[in-house]
Amino acid sequence: MVLTVVLTLSVCHIKLSSRITIHGDGFVYVPVGSSVMAAVDSLESHADLPSPVLARLTARALTGIAGKQVQAGWFKLDTTMTLLDAVTAIVGGRYRSTIRVTIPEGLTIREIAGILQSKAEVDSSDFLRWASSDSTCEMYGAEGASMEGYLMPDTYDVRWRSEASDVGTRLARHFFDTWNRHCEGLLAASGRTRHEIITLASIVQAEAAVVDEMPRIAGVYVNRLGRNMRLEADPTVQYGLGVRRRLFYGDLDDNHDYNTYRITGLPPGPINNPGLAAMRAALTPEEHDNLFFVARGDGSGLHYFARSANEHKRNVALYRARRNRGQ
Repeated sequence: MVLTVVLTLSVCHIKLSSRITIHGDGFVYVPVGSSVMAAVDSLESHADLPSPVLARLTARALTGIAGKQVQAGWFKLDTTMTLLDAVTAIVGGRYRSTIRVTIPEGLTIREIAGILQSKAEVDSSDFLRWASSDSTCEMYGAEGASMEGYLMPDTYDVRWRSEASDVGTRLARHFFDTWNRHCEGLLAASGRTRHEIITLASIVQAEAAVVDEMPRIAGVYVNRLGRNMRLEADPTVQYGLGVRRRLFYGDLDDNHDYNTYRITGLPPGPINNPGLAAMRAALTPEEHDNLFFVARGDGSGLHYFARSANEHKRNVALYRARRNRGQ
């Protein structure tokens, strides 16, 4: 009897230590809510297991005795993995495939979708559908036609081939956590709604190359709004056209809601997803008398600011002269 037990344990040990044989690319998907048996079935469909029966027994032992849970998502198998490695991959998530993805400030939801697709194979079409659905906007109180402006730029660890809605939810929750912690207390004093502030912040984000200039640029737009002047912000026009390129004079005549050369006041919503610095600049703009600004064109990312149209024309001439010299 003892010999039989010893032999059985020895065989189990050998099989658990034996390597699996992978089918295809080695990626295994375990759907959300899968049972232990269903998870092992998913594993078995992508690899030859030394002992499928032992795999199921081990998975049951890990969940029942060790208190681990089946982990949903995509897992990367490799040829060095043993049967025990493969089972612990789906029960405990040790080998769950994650990618570190950076979402820079100032990207549109379409650009974010492209990064997620290229870096972690998150379906970009699904992401855009999630970000543009009425139910998503309702859930988060986004006042525009999409979640544009309400997704927080940052670096995220994203599970490879995650559900687009899961990733979007993380970005949205991070935005509202950041807003509530750093911005909500400043909103009342600004005299604007949250949506207006985020819209203004997105324009500031698009215009400012240097963070320290954000409050000053925000101050220019606040001054123009206060005087009922058109914002005349190139990035809003580019957003309305759906392009990021140098504008032509003809573009400024296009009749769309984001053409701030034609409309007065803020556009209908954000033109990108701004970072915290831009949002705080929109909430607490610098107080000054400037109504215009233009890039210096010297590679510093800084701008010339002006209080009058004549002063602005001189600054524009300086910019053009520098650009023509190739400096």
